[in-house]
Amino acid sequence: MRLLALLLATALQSAAPDFSGTWTMVPDRSGSPQQSEPITMMTFVITQAGDVIRIESTSGNNKPILATYPFGPVPRQPAEPLSADQSRAYWQGQRLIVERGGTINGQTVSAKQTLSLNPDRSELTVERLVIVQHGYTLKGTPNYATVTDVFVRAR
Repeated sequence: MRLLALLLATALQSAAPDFSGTWTMVPDRSGSPQQSEPITMMTFVITQAGDVIRIESTSGNNKPILATYPFGPVPRQPAEPLSADQSRAYWQGQRLIVERGGTINGQTVSAKQTLSLNPDRSELTVERLVIVQHGYTLKGTPNYATVTDVFVRAR
């Protein structure tokens, strides 16, 4: 009986957190550029079910962007950048990693987001890395950008 209780407790502790919900950005604790007046908060609507996670993001007056990420194993490093229209999600401990490839203004880009929850699951931290894959870099000019944003659960 003790062994069963220990196994159950271990399984519950290592279970992946559920990020599902509606999240609103906290501007004064976030690094993303702020929209001009009227300020419209960035929101994430996350649906986590089975072998996929869906993230709908809305910022400013833009249309919502929906991305679906299939869960898979952690990629071996160094992992090749994802090409346009590819995506994946995987776990690193209690952190959720979502990656996708795409294009911005005709340039191929890779985007990686690391999502984590605070202990009471009321705050979501999103660390973003975007890399432009143009095949060259200018001396002293990075081909990437990073930002960290903090969100609170709206519902």
